[in-house]
Amino acid sequence: MYLCTVKKALAILALGIYLFGATEAYQLLKLPLFIKHYVTHRGENNQLSVADFIKIHYLDPLVIDDDFDQDMKLPFKTHESDGCTITAISLPTERMVIDIPFTAPLPATNFFFREVNYSFDHLPTIFQPPRLV
Repeated sequence: MYLCTVKKALAILALGIYLFGATEAYQLLKLPLFIKHYVTHRGENNQLSVADFIKIHYLDPLVIDDDFDQDMKLPFKTHESDGCTITAISLPTERMVIDIPFTAPLPATNFFFREVNYSFDHLPTIFQPPRLV
């Protein structure tokens, strides 16, 4: 039972490392900055709701003001453009032997042109003047 728990924990850890390294999920780590910035704006304006804060910082046009640097540190405001590629190489543990049986080569035949069916002997019977019936 203990081994199953360890495997599950390692699987969750590996999934977390992949999600935070290869996707935009790392932006969720910026949520404390979002809350701190909201509290700062809320201190300046008691009527500011979370929806208004999101509208100001994400939906309205970009405004360069005194706290522009803090605005750009908010989650999902910017993204990394370099991307990440994860490559896993799995080497076989035993030596692999692939046995390919030898087969005799096929006889060289032409499948597209058979002289029996497309012989020039039939041409005189095709090209004849019309007959009156």
